[in-house]
Amino acid sequence: MNSTASVPIIFGQPDNGGAFAGVFNLQPVEKVICGPGSVAGLSDEIDRLGGTRVLLVTGRTLATKTDLVDRIRKVLGERCVGVYSETVQHVSQASVLAATTMARELEIDAIVSFGGGSPIDTAKAVAMCLAHDVRTGSDLEPLRLVIEDGNLSGPEFDGAMIPHVAISTTLSAGEFTGFAGITDPERMRKDAFGGPAMIPRAVVLDAELTVATPEWLWSSTGIRAIDHCVETVYSIAHQPFADALALRALEMLSTALPRSIADPQDLVARSACQMATWMSIFSLGLIPFGMSHGIGHQLGARCDLPHGVCSAIMLPEVMDYNRPATASRQRLLAETLGIDVTGLSDDEAAAAASQWIRDLTKQMGIKNRLGDWGVKDEDLAGVAHDALDDFMNATNPVPVDNPDVIVDLLRRVL
Repeated sequence: MNSTASVPIIFGQPDNGGAFAGVFNLQPVEKVICGPGSVAGLSDEIDRLGGTRVLLVTGRTLATKTDLVDRIRKVLGERCVGVYSETVQHVSQASVLAATTMARELEIDAIVSFGGGSPIDTAKAVAMCLAHDVRTGSDLEPLRLVIEDGNLSGPEFDGAMIPHVAISTTLSAGEFTGFAGITDPERMRKDAFGGPAMIPRAVVLDAELTVATPEWLWSSTGIRAIDHCVETVYSIAHQPFADALALRALEMLSTALPRSIADPQDLVARSACQMATWMSIFSLGLIPFGMSHGIGHQLGARCDLPHGVCSAIMLPEVMDYNRPATASRQRLLAETLGIDVTGLSDDEAAAAASQWIRDLTKQMGIKNRLGDWGVKDEDLAGVAHDALDDFMNATNPVPVDNPDVIVDLLRRVL
């Protein structure tokens, strides 16, 4: 690794005289394999990527309470030389280092992640750690992403990482990004790592594998995907290509997500949710998100809240906070959600959009108060301090330069 160089992840810029100006960094996922039963093609994909010794990274619940891990191992056959099933929510340093040690001892040449965002991010982190000989928490420090001159930058990766195939069972969309968050236990803070080299080479979206996902996890990560759509549409650097994907994804999620909860066996609805989730995140790297994501990162790291739950609770509050600068953009969201905005001002339409998300959260049975998830008032100042420094807070449509603003938002839903 060249520790002195940095590679900026360049976001698009606001309209310049009506013309978009910026750089669109396409996410280099080589292949997406979709449809019920599509996991059967996993072995062919590993062969295509040259993998012969595969580590399967997953979670304890999938490994001990379902037969799905055995199903994946059967597909991989002798290619699978080990299973790491101790991934944890918010991806602790300890779990990353333990998985990396196992991978190094097994001399793997490919990695498969199976599950939600935690196994997927853990696998990304393992690939990074193997490429850069990371053995301790302090070895991670030079690899962190930082904001420099308004751009998110990281170290230049000289070596190639082992190929990674991600099999997702939630709607978090981590399988389509090159970012991984790793929680530092001493600082109680989630740090960002990533770059194009960390994006999985291939993704499998097999709705059959999602049926065993707990309802609360499926529904809350669905709200996370909606969060991607919302913060894309009213981003400070919104543009038509990203709008088209995000608004269509939002439309699909607004109907398919409730259907998939009402009937978990509805594989058509679940497949639609997976496709919409892919669309919701496609423009990451061009379009910066905002404070809902920035708060969610640090609220999760400090208070151990799942990311989807953070979005379910915080997104409507952040939408209301951003309304003065984004009401006309939020009107588009309301129209896409099927809300009758006839006769409504932009401000009223925006308020209806945030309320729609609150109502959906309630309809799906997601507890929507921070206190319901164990957050205490004394936690709020620390969350706000870390969220203020989060790189996604830096691109919020209404600038935030005081942690008290974030504390106030958090307190409203405590």
